[in-house]
Amino acid sequence: MCWMRMVGSGWPCVALVLVVMAANSAAEVVYPSPKPAETENSYWYDLAMKDLNEALHKPKLTNVAKNVILFLGDGMGITVGTAGRILKGQKKGHSGEEGYLVWDRFPNIGLLKTYTVDKQVPDSAATATAYLTGVKANYYTLGVNANVKLNDCHSSLKPENRLKSILEWAQDANKETGVVTTVQVTHATPAGLYAKTSQRRWQCDTKIITAGPDALKCKDIARQLVEDEPARKLKVIMGGGRQEMGNPLEDDAKKICIRTDGRNLVKEWQNDKDAQGKSNAYVTTTKELRSVDIDDTEYLIGLFSDIHMPYEVDRDTGLDGTPSLKEMVEVALKRLKRNDDGFFLLVEGGRIDHGLHWGQPRRALEELLAMEEAVEAALKMVDLEETLVIVTADHSHVMTINGYPERGNNILGVTINEDDVSDHLPYTTLMFTNGHGYNYSWDGEHVIRRNLTGVDTTDKDFEALAAVPTYPGSETHGGEDVAAYAIGPMSHLFHRVHEQNYVAHVMAYAACIGPYEDNCDRPAEIPQNLYKHVKGIRRKSSTSSGISLNTTSSVVLMYVAIVHITKMLTY
Repeated sequence: MCWMRMVGSGWPCVALVLVVMAANSAAEVVYPSPKPAETENSYWYDLAMKDLNEALHKPKLTNVAKNVILFLGDGMGITVGTAGRILKGQKKGHSGEEGYLVWDRFPNIGLLKTYTVDKQVPDSAATATAYLTGVKANYYTLGVNANVKLNDCHSSLKPENRLKSILEWAQDANKETGVVTTVQVTHATPAGLYAKTSQRRWQCDTKIITAGPDALKCKDIARQLVEDEPARKLKVIMGGGRQEMGNPLEDDAKKICIRTDGRNLVKEWQNDKDAQGKSNAYVTTTKELRSVDIDDTEYLIGLFSDIHMPYEVDRDTGLDGTPSLKEMVEVALKRLKRNDDGFFLLVEGGRIDHGLHWGQPRRALEELLAMEEAVEAALKMVDLEETLVIVTADHSHVMTINGYPERGNNILGVTINEDDVSDHLPYTTLMFTNGHGYNYSWDGEHVIRRNLTGVDTTDKDFEALAAVPTYPGSETHGGEDVAAYAIGPMSHLFHRVHEQNYVAHVMAYAACIGPYEDNCDRPAEIPQNLYKHVKGIRRKSSTSSGISLNTTSSVVLMYVAIVHITKMLTY
């Protein structure tokens, strides 16, 4: 045993290590709760009363959002968020369940329905189209409406089927724009800002050529990034994807989208900015990024890998390696904040999704925590009285937290439930309904599964158990709702279950841009809540409270929320 002082608790405790030996399994660490008063009624009453008081003074800031930042955790469903929250606490020596991710304490939250026009369970392209353009579309398509089917190049070229995004709306309002991601800059989420295509895989010309003659009239996504509006006006572009841009540097990188036309689109991007007389920088390492004079650079493109950027657990943190998502966001904000008319920034934690597709919980959850660090950094750099910040996901995955593990059980570990599990073997707390971690056989009488006794299930390469086999990296998405957490001007518009395309409309209305440029009047009073949208409820007549929600009172309430979030950053 060891003695330690828990962060913020002010009490000494026997910390860590309660070793549980079950069925000769490997030692499992059980983390203690940092809240010794949990056994007392008063603890829970005090906690609830604090939450109640915050709810009674819930901020409602109605001024125009000068800036909008959208953080997108790819695949970060509610289960993934819960597991990430627990891991965050356990990395600090706590049990974890009692803690919070920074966005958990945002004052406003809603749920988003993620289905597409043609699928119950979505992909990241159709969802990006929804939350960035305000229109739902079909599976695997980007920036086009549901009249465009998968691989239908002809229909995608019709002007009436092509959609404007929040990127265009922001630029039309003289705001500066940027995108930061940990995947290819031509991947589904970032491409949702600028691409218009019937096939998300058409990231380079070779993919279009192999699709056949009907696709040849369409332009690949990488070319759209360099040649077309609104992507040409992006002031900050950071992520991976040198390969489809025709500028690969890694001999050992998997050949996913090699250009056939031989064009170097990075060089063409530089030439375009030079022709405009605009200062620009292209960087490929952390050292090069840190060497950029961001106060004297108009356009910045950083491509830090040929395909996707490394997982956080694999990342080279040296100067010749790749920057963290946090560092990229900090640089992006320094550049975009120079504009007096404000900015729009999309930030994607893209490899959360990849870790889950491979059935590797640790990789995925470490990516989530890396994104949280980026959110924390952004909150410290912006004024929340003029900046709308949204944290959400495009879809979920089929990972579940299961069994009846003890409080503080290692979230990446195993549990055993003798009463319910008939083979009496340990199993991972985090499991998948399908995935490459499937490992079952039949002896003629019984189903036999992998015995995890002695297996290090916390290893970054460990594949959690799965019920249905898939090819490697092919665990599927989940179709349940995802959460949207929001703070800042008009963040209270997230308030119940919404369609996913609602996100784009909230951002546009909050900033008075795009379809709401001339239609964003704010209510003069707090509206009466008569639940008119809920059927079958008996209503009692009442009169308006007449409470005026002016800017001053809104700012005071928002200040309370900002102070609370600031305190959360120290957790």
